[in-house]
Amino acid sequence: MTILKFPKQPKEPPFFKDVRANGYHIYSLTNAKKLNYYAPELPDYSGVLLNDLREGDTLTIRVFFGVGKGKKMRVDGGYLDLKVEHIEDDSVSAVIVTQLPKEFALSTGDSIEVFQEEILYKVEEKEHN
Repeated sequence: MTILKFPKQPKEPPFFKDVRANGYHIYSLTNAKKLNYYAPELPDYSGVLLNDLREGDTLTIRVFFGVGKGKKMRVDGGYLDLKVEHIEDDSVSAVIVTQLPKEFALSTGDSIEVFQEEILYKVEEKEHN
C-alpha cells in the first residue's frame, strides 16, 4: 500500500494575522521591504513625509480587508482616500472618504490613525478657474 502525503497548505502572508484580528491591514512601506511580506506584483510607492501634509489634505493608503470567515476567508485590497483631520508627531488622524462595502471592517466616515510609512500618496487638488 502506497501512502500519499497531501501537500501542506501554502503559508499565509504575514499580514493575514492583522486581517484575521482586526478585519483589515494597512499596507506599510516598511513591511514592503521584507521578503515575501506582500505579493511581489504590488508597485513601489514613493510615500509622503508628514511635514508635507496639512489639515484638510487628502491622502491615499492601501488597505487589505478580510472577506468571509475562518479558513474560507479571502483578502481583498484597494486604495482608500482619507481627509486629514489632525497631525501628531508621528501619525495622522484622518477620516475615510472612500465609499466602502458595508461588510468591510472600516466604513466611510470612520476616523483612523495612520503613520508616515502607511501613506502612499498625497492627492494634489486641482484648481478650477
